[in-house]
Amino acid sequence: MNFLEPKKDCNICNRLNSYIKVQREKFPHFFNNPVKGIGSLESELLIVGLAPGLKGANRTGIPFTGDYSGMLLMSNLKKIKYIKINETFNENMKIRITNSIKCLPPKNKPTSTELKNCNKFLSSEIKEMKNLKIILTIGLTAHQSVLSVFKKKRCDFKFKHLFVHQLDKNTKMINSYHCSKYNILTKRLSEVEFEKVFLKLNRELVIF
Repeated sequence: MNFLEPKKDCNICNRLNSYIKVQREKFPHFFNNPVKGIGSLESELLIVGLAPGLKGANRTGIPFTGDYSGMLLMSNLKKIKYIKINETFNENMKIRITNSIKCLPPKNKPTSTELKNCNKFLSSEIKEMKNLKIILTIGLTAHQSVLSVFKKKRCDFKFKHLFVHQLDKNTKMINSYHCSKYNILTKRLSEVEFEKVFLKLNRELVIF
């Protein structure tokens, strides 16, 4: 099977397609298209988020950039020595960053049908990563999307912040609450707790 990515004019999900058209009218200087993953497909680490943020990835065209979530993620990734990230995410970095949903969803809430439609792109991405060892899921939706790819039951792999799941003999999954500004402000997640995720990542990568 060839590596699947959404086309620029993807119209699989009518609601999302209509919503993006509205954003193109309101913010013509934004990217306003499906946001593909970035980073090497040869990487051992994949980070999966929820969806492009309106003024984040939907504006920049790059996952986890342009908003608070992206800044927090970037600052913590710099602490993982083997990755060696500079100031921007790029195709040559030693990690892959993507989202469960490639298009901006209204109120940041994709429907179950939209998640199902977009899961084929995440599945193709994961299957293409032959060296993949660890998947960091940022948020519950990302966690559930990865389980769908691996055909695992949610009841057997419950989401828990900082928990490490063994998906198969070669791949582990680490859970984290989403690093959104909302979660930080409501204290669901603190910057200190988010930093612990990357300390754990460091240890897991060394073990491998």
